[in-house]
Amino acid sequence: MTEIDRANSEAMTSSYLDDAVVYRRNPAIKAMKSVLLSSRSILPEAIYQPLFDILFASYKGLLRQIYFRNVALRWLARDHAGLFRAKSIYDVMPYSLVGAPGLEATFDAALDLTNRGIDGDFVECGVARGGCAALLARVAAGNVPPRKVWLFDSFEGLPSPTSQDYGQNGESTGRHIRPLERGSCLGTKEQVESLLFSRFGFERDSIFLVKGWFQDTLPVHADRIDRISLLRIDGDWYESTTCCLENLYDKVVPGGYIIVDDYGVCYGCKKAVHEFFDKKNIQPRLIPDTRGGVRFSKDSW
Repeated sequence: MTEIDRANSEAMTSSYLDDAVVYRRNPAIKAMKSVLLSSRSILPEAIYQPLFDILFASYKGLLRQIYFRNVALRWLARDHAGLFRAKSIYDVMPYSLVGAPGLEATFDAALDLTNRGIDGDFVECGVARGGCAALLARVAAGNVPPRKVWLFDSFEGLPSPTSQDYGQNGESTGRHIRPLERGSCLGTKEQVESLLFSRFGFERDSIFLVKGWFQDTLPVHADRIDRISLLRIDGDWYESTTCCLENLYDKVVPGGYIIVDDYGVCYGCKKAVHEFFDKKNIQPRLIPDTRGGVRFSKDSW
């Protein structure tokens, strides 16, 4: 059974997923996250902020160390395909906030499109420091000729949330370790270019970075994209998610994938997704990555 087949077996026929399915963390990760959250409630901000930075860096480093087990096991088993997958994900983890399950889901979707010969560009909206973009570029580079990869981001961090992003209590925008203020999740265009073209050595001819807010860039640049086989949306907020779906969904080819990274994490994102489904009168089968993201196919209903 392939990773895609395994994910399909867990898909929900309803477009509304149970939170326990969407957000299913293992106990060790839950414990580490609990420490970060509890520290905020008991410490002054002046102490918490530098402590958070240290704890979060340690948290991410530990997750990467744990993931190295996958690399070692694939190497010992002489599983070349599995090793390529695990090593690719391990390599980009320091540059991504997505987490291993989200990176695996993205890699598997991109590789599945390649294996099935589904034509079309890879598009990511919400790039941050570029870890997931590098993963897409690595899969795209294996196509002949290489697929085009389009990367849209403000490269100024997140915009501020709107009233559409808050939950029923009106206090929280989702399951965050800390509030996502304007400028959060920042990765500069220079950082991402350095990662893609210097660190990993990808060809510039097939990777396009577009700087600006989605509402300004997507309506203009969408016409430059002929077909999309994979659309990855990681904009967190209601307006960002809506803008990506409205401008790019129709360009996704039959059999292509749409990944919504923040579906189970950000209240506004989930609201935007289901409003879009209602507008299109569709109920696609959503496949969870277990850490908040979902994927669905253009022809999955």
